[in-house]
Amino acid sequence: QLTKRQIAIHKLIQFMHRDGMGYRKISDFLNRSGIKTHTKKPWSNSKVHSNLKRMQERDRRIALRNRTYQSKVLEFRIRE
Repeated sequence: QLTKRQIAIHKLIQFMHRDGMGYRKISDFLNRSGIKTHTKKPWSNSKVHSNLKRMQERDRRIALRNRTYQSKVLEFRIRE
């Protein structure tokens, strides 16, 4: 489970990235704002990239997990 803080930071990163900012500019902004990673370390451009990538992967996994599939039974026989 993600914390509210992690979700808020991700949404901020996602907004800035969609607005055209690069990973280094985003990490500089987060560090200047005093926002640390969940491990209390400063941000780097690779950590920003990883945050965006991991959240995309997480969203895909959740979508697949919640997907429903139709059941099919083919050539069912009871043998004695």
